[in-house]
Amino acid sequence: MKALRSLWSSLGTAVLPALALALGLAEPAGAVTVSPTALFIDARSPSATLTLYNGGTIAEELEVSFAFGYPVTDSAGRVMVELRDTAAAGEPSLLPYLRAFPRRLTLQPGQRQTVRVMVQPPASLAPGEYWGRVMVRARGGQPPIEQTQGNVRMQLSVETVVATAVLFRKGAVDTGVRLAGATAERVADGVQMTFDVERTGGAVWLGRIAAQLVGPDGRVVGETGDQVALYRSMRLRFTVALPPGAPRTGYTVRYTLDNERPDLPTPGQLTAPPVTGTLAIR
Repeated sequence: MKALRSLWSSLGTAVLPALALALGLAEPAGAVTVSPTALFIDARSPSATLTLYNGGTIAEELEVSFAFGYPVTDSAGRVMVELRDTAAAGEPSLLPYLRAFPRRLTLQPGQRQTVRVMVQPPASLAPGEYWGRVMVRARGGQPPIEQTQGNVRMQLSVETVVATAVLFRKGAVDTGVRLAGATAERVADGVQMTFDVERTGGAVWLGRIAAQLVGPDGRVVGETGDQVALYRSMRLRFTVALPPGAPRTGYTVRYTLDNERPDLPTPGQLTAPPVTGTLAIR
């Protein structure tokens, strides 16, 4: 079973310069862009399109494939995703039913190309939401990287992978978010906030978390947040620095989890009641 590990902060498009990261090299700027940032497909209209664009100066050889994986976190709140070519038993995997055309192509500089992504499930597929990723691998847009080890001179080619989420829905689905726990505590450089969140309903919750640090006088002295793709449960952790000379006590945290995601295509987005509250700092 093949796996590709990467840092991940949100649903949508992630750029994974796999070879460069493995070698500890500087991250290259991907010349190929993929839009939209996510695909929402349903049983009534079981296909969608991706637009690929080569904004670089060198032709790109592209290959389209599929993978399964979603964001998870560890106990410290670090977010990552493991992309695999098969899914574990019991996962709502879309992989057996995904098709794309074309699968291989060459994009010249400045050229655009549409790729159609289709879902072909059996009629017996149970209602619900199913997950997958479209992987666009780009080769050739970056000049080879030269390295010398002793008397050996090597040229290394960089492969960039763009992973776009695909959500397929059969029948009616709903979503929501529940705050299972939250804390705020003083640390050496400011205030650390930890939010344990769980998805409710049968579909991925796509939204954001925003938090404000409020001073003793009621003014906002700092804020933080991130986009969230909540497939199951996650631990989200942020630190807000205190300004120099600020009082050391008397702060509170205001937080909101809602579905504000202007980066995602409007058709297909599910909404749910926002979750808001305040935290006392320990």
